[in-house]
Amino acid sequence: MSPAWTAADLSAATGEPTERLRAFAEAGLLVRRDDGRYEADALNRVRLIRFARDHGVDEDRLAAAVATQGDLLGTFEGLSSAVSTPHTLAQAAAHVGMATDLMAALIELLGWDADAAATSEDVQALELLVRAVATGLEREPLLQLVRVYADLLDRLADAEVRIFHDYVHEPFRARGLSGQELLRATESLGKPLLELVEPTLLYFHRRAWERVNGEDLLRHLVEETAPPATTPGESAATVLFIDLAGFTPLTVAMGDTAAAEVLRRFAAMVRASAARTGGRIVKQIGDAFMLTFVQPAAAIGFGLAIDRQAGQESQFPALHIGAHVGTVLFREGDYVGGTVNLAARVTSASAPGQFLITTTMRRALQPVPDAEFTDLPPRVLKGIADPVGLVEVRPANRAGPTPERDPVCGMGLAALDVATVILWAGRSYAFCSHECAQLFRDAPRHYAAQSNGAG
Repeated sequence: MSPAWTAADLSAATGEPTERLRAFAEAGLLVRRDDGRYEADALNRVRLIRFARDHGVDEDRLAAAVATQGDLLGTFEGLSSAVSTPHTLAQAAAHVGMATDLMAALIELLGWDADAAATSEDVQALELLVRAVATGLEREPLLQLVRVYADLLDRLADAEVRIFHDYVHEPFRARGLSGQELLRATESLGKPLLELVEPTLLYFHRRAWERVNGEDLLRHLVEETAPPATTPGESAATVLFIDLAGFTPLTVAMGDTAAAEVLRRFAAMVRASAARTGGRIVKQIGDAFMLTFVQPAAAIGFGLAIDRQAGQESQFPALHIGAHVGTVLFREGDYVGGTVNLAARVTSASAPGQFLITTTMRRALQPVPDAEFTDLPPRVLKGIADPVGLVEVRPANRAGPTPERDPVCGMGLAALDVATVILWAGRSYAFCSHECAQLFRDAPRHYAAQSNGAG
C-alpha cells in the first residue's frame, strides 16, 4: 500500500491542481487526513473521477451518487496493489533500459500517455518486456503477444465486471436494495470473489497451455514432410465457418432473450464438438464461429457431427457450414489470408442445413467412411475472381425424413412444435409461432424464396 500523499505529490502525479484536489475531498470523493495528507488510494480515486468526467459525469453528479450510494470510488479500486513512482512512463522506460522505438510502439499500441506517472506495476511490466528482448525475442513477435494479451484481457475484465453487475448487482436492486445497503450487499460478494480472479485465470491458462502444446506437437510431427515456412506464421490449415441460418429474422420474431438462449445452446454444441474432433475455435462474432483443424478429415467429422446434433434438437435453426484448406497466416491470435476469405464465402453460399467444401479440400481428404460427397457446378462467389468448385457433404446412409423448417426463423419443427400453417402458392408452410407467421404474411415471396434456397 502506498503511503499517504502530500497535496503537492498527488497534484504532480495526477495533473490536478491542489485546489481541485481539496474540492474533491470536500465533496467526499477523496479522503483527506487532519494533517492535510490524502489517503493512499487517492491516486486511483482521482483516476476514476477523471474517467467519469471524460464520459460526461461531472464531480457534482459523482458526489451526489457517493452521498446516496456510499463509497463508490473505494468499491471500484480493483485488483491493483501498485504504488506510484516519481517517474513518468517515458522516464521509467529509459530507466529500465527499454529502446526508445519499442517504447514508442507500446505507447501507440496501448494508448499510453508517456508523461503520466508510472506505477510500480508499470515498471515491473517494462522490466519484463526488456527481459523478453534480452532473451532474443524480436520486436514483432513481442508486440504481437502484447496486442493479444491486451485485447483478450480487456475482454476478460469487461466480461467479469458486466456479468457480476448483471447477475449480482441488478438482482439486489430488483429485490428493493438501494443506497448504502445495496453497496454493502454487492461488496459482500464482490470483495471475496475478487481474490479468486487471478488464481482462476492462472488455472485456465495452464490448462489451455497443455492443450495447445499437444497441437504444437502435431506441427512438429509433420515438419519432415513440409518445407520450412518462408513467412513467419505461415502454415497449412483447414478453416471452417459455421453459423445459424436465419438468426436475424429469428431474433426479430422471437425477441432478444429467446434468440440469446438459442445462441447459448448453439455455442455449447460448437465447443463440445470442437473438443471431440480437435478443432480450435478462433473466434465468435454473433452467431458465427470460425474454427481451424490440423487435418481436413477432422473438419468433416466436426461438420457432420454438429449438423446431426442440430437436427435432433427441438426448435433449433438449420446451420450454414463451409470449409476450405490451404495456407493461412497466423497474426495476433487470428488467422488471415485467402484461405480464410474463401472458406467464409463458401459458407455464405450454403443453403440452410447444407455443408459445403471446396473441390481443393475434397482432393486433400483421405477416405471418410461416414461421409458422402456430391460435386456441384462451379459457382461465382462474392469477392473471388474465378468460379469455385464446390462439394456438398452429407452423412453416409442418412436415415429418416428431413425435418420441416419454419421459413422465417429456420427452426426445425416436430409435429408438436407447429403453431400454425399457411398455404401460399400451392405449398404449405409451417411456423413455430404466430409472430413468424405474420412476418411471412408481410413478405411471402421473400421468405418462400429463402426457404427454397434461393435467398
